[in-house]
Amino acid sequence: MPIPIPRLAAAGTAAAALLLGFSAPTHATPAQGVTAETLAELELAPELIPPPPPGHPPLPDEVEGTLRRIEIAPGGSTGWHHHNGHVQGLVVSGTLTRVFPDCTRADSPAGAWVSEDPGGDHVGLNLGTTPLVILVTYVLPDDEPFAEDAPARCE
Repeated sequence: MPIPIPRLAAAGTAAAALLLGFSAPTHATPAQGVTAETLAELELAPELIPPPPPGHPPLPDEVEGTLRRIEIAPGGSTGWHHHNGHVQGLVVSGTLTRVFPDCTRADSPAGAWVSEDPGGDHVGLNLGTTPLVILVTYVLPDDEPFAEDAPARCE
């Protein structure tokens, strides 16, 4: 027969956990106000691609290249995520604000070239009043998603 736990004791345990700094694991944040359009896709022979930038993993045997147009509405967010390959983009209009796991921010205005480290968690924000447009190139292993959800880090 189970032993009943008094409600007061359970509430006290929860309060103590909060006072001691216990926190539940964070969850991925959903994208808001983001639309994406694939403009081009092609299979790439790795021997035809320049070597990856320093810190990026080597290219696999089968690689897909994709060009996408990403638009983020004013106040929109990509949600926390990371990429498992080489991702670079040109900010066409607006300003892209990226937040990284250590809560630092980087602002990239129209005309800026941005690059993401594979596996580096981040969130992209449009804190402006006009739509943000980015042309993004993805060089990923075949059948790899464009991005994977990551736990939220900073507000």
